[in-house]
Amino acid sequence: MNYLIAAVFGVFALSGCGAIEDKIKESDDLYARPGATDSPLTGIYQIYQFHLLDRYVITHKWVNTSGCSYRAVEQPGGVPGKRSYFSLGKDIIEKNGQTWLRFSPEIGDFNFDDYVRSVKHISREKGKEGEEIEVGFQPICFESWWVSSHYLRVRLQKRSLKEMQAVFSERYPEGQWTSKTVNGRAWQIQETPKSRLRQRTGVGGPFLSGLLPLGDTGYTMALEMGASIESLQYPQYHAAVENAFWYLIDSVKIEALKP
Repeated sequence: MNYLIAAVFGVFALSGCGAIEDKIKESDDLYARPGATDSPLTGIYQIYQFHLLDRYVITHKWVNTSGCSYRAVEQPGGVPGKRSYFSLGKDIIEKNGQTWLRFSPEIGDFNFDDYVRSVKHISREKGKEGEEIEVGFQPICFESWWVSSHYLRVRLQKRSLKEMQAVFSERYPEGQWTSKTVNGRAWQIQETPKSRLRQRTGVGGPFLSGLLPLGDTGYTMALEMGASIESLQYPQYHAAVENAFWYLIDSVKIEALKP
């Protein structure tokens, strides 16, 4: 391997330092292009599982090209040398009116409010000094594709289904609501007609959202697929991301913990 590296650098040396600089610039230009770092839809999914309020076991799948924020650890597989694709997240608990991830007494618990509750800070940004800005309700899982203008997102919020549905209705008024039972669970699905998709203002916009209350905990899960008018220029990829959305919806399980 060292001889190969030396040979490669030898070619560059014969061509002069300019060749090396050209190669570096070529690499920089490649990764500077929009979509250059888009991850593929591999068809391989990671399973996440966590305990919620010591009352339910929540399980769902997620694309394996990005991680979720449960501070999860992938468990050993049954076959040596092969991944399990099963990650166990920290227990989600409440204390003192806040939401936490449970760690050990030595480490202490991790405050999880930024993901599941409204958390507001006073802005120090130039031109917005003193403004109160929402920094809570961050997505638990997120993956996007710049070229086709799509994203997938999972949210977990300390809001009732009714509250969360009202938020989505206000934020995405073009969406239409239907009830849909998927794998025995009753989801509220908001869909934006393709004729009313927004133009690209980043990556995607509202297209499909599924809301599911997690038992009687007061927490609701949202699984979202974003798209824009530009996404329709990639019909095969649009269909593939939509299939992934429904696959993820189907994967959600809510099981009561046994006493």
